[in-house]
Amino acid sequence: MKKLSPLLIVVLVIVASVAAYTFFGSRTTPSTSTETTNTASTNLSPLANQKTEAVSRAAMNIQQNTGNAPVTGNDEEPEEQIKPAPEAYASAEEALAAVLKGAKDYDDSILEQFTLPDPNCSWCAEFYTSVRDLAINANTPQEQRAYLAELLAISGRTENVEALIEAVKNAPSNDSADLYAEALELSLGREDVVTMLGEQMNSTNDTLREASVAAVTNQGTKQAAELLIKDAKEKGDPDLYYAQGIGIGEVIPDEDAIPVYQDFVRERVPGSHLGVKALLNAGLPGVQAVFEELENSPNPEADKALLKDVGDHINIDDESVALADRKLAENNNPNSVELARMIREQSQNAEQVPEGEGEDLPLSE
Repeated sequence: MKKLSPLLIVVLVIVASVAAYTFFGSRTTPSTSTETTNTASTNLSPLANQKTEAVSRAAMNIQQNTGNAPVTGNDEEPEEQIKPAPEAYASAEEALAAVLKGAKDYDDSILEQFTLPDPNCSWCAEFYTSVRDLAINANTPQEQRAYLAELLAISGRTENVEALIEAVKNAPSNDSADLYAEALELSLGREDVVTMLGEQMNSTNDTLREASVAAVTNQGTKQAAELLIKDAKEKGDPDLYYAQGIGIGEVIPDEDAIPVYQDFVRERVPGSHLGVKALLNAGLPGVQAVFEELENSPNPEADKALLKDVGDHINIDDESVALADRKLAENNNPNSVELARMIREQSQNAEQVPEGEGEDLPLSE
């Protein structure tokens, strides 16, 4: 499976975090950098770029609706706010007509309207019934099916995610299975959705299993962390999914998931090195956790393996760099010093990259 772009994985985490805010009230989110180079996996279709833009704009609109929109300069015009579907349409028929029109050119603004719509929407149940029927109908054009399948995935509704799961299982061809699996990887929702995805992580259907792991990877929650760690231990091959760009090493954890990954690292079991990568993906809170584990280790020599290939997982932010500088000046633990050195090196590399060219240069490890 190919990796999602850095933008898409970060945006997915933003959308998932804001979704939790919407359903459960305010919560703490991790300090992450948009410069992270790690991603979850997906089988990208030819429409991947359009999908990326759709999710990105969806994240922006949700932030605006919850009062968390980023501050822009005074000379920048704010992006036009798009009304959520329950406010924009008066009936299931009107909404479906708009969606089918949007499907013709993969209109990301329509997808934005239907990202985690209000669960109290009066006409949504009828609307989604029609969307499910069209999405799994072999007579529906392929691009339209892909669009409708994504709309189901981002709805946050268990019945829609379940429909995608069944579509993967019953797909008449590999191409059809991949189409639904791509959408399933983008799933958003509450704990019930994540639980449903977790149940598919032991599926004998390879496409469904990998799509479910990718979808759980994108969540970043404590629940997702527990599912991924449990699955890695049961599989006995912790690097299996990392090689595909999904799983523990590719997660960007929420702050409440950091202790779960820290405990996993502390166990020093097969896969603990992936827990280090997950923690580093989280920015400063995760970096602090890794330093803590290295400095309190009973076996520093064995811990060298924990830092293998972590360079690409280091987020460059001022706080993490300042912490690394302090560790270089004060710490005698060789592994802690090595991690601090890598953070400082990544920071120096980033400072030397001309603006707009960072994606073309490899990161050192």
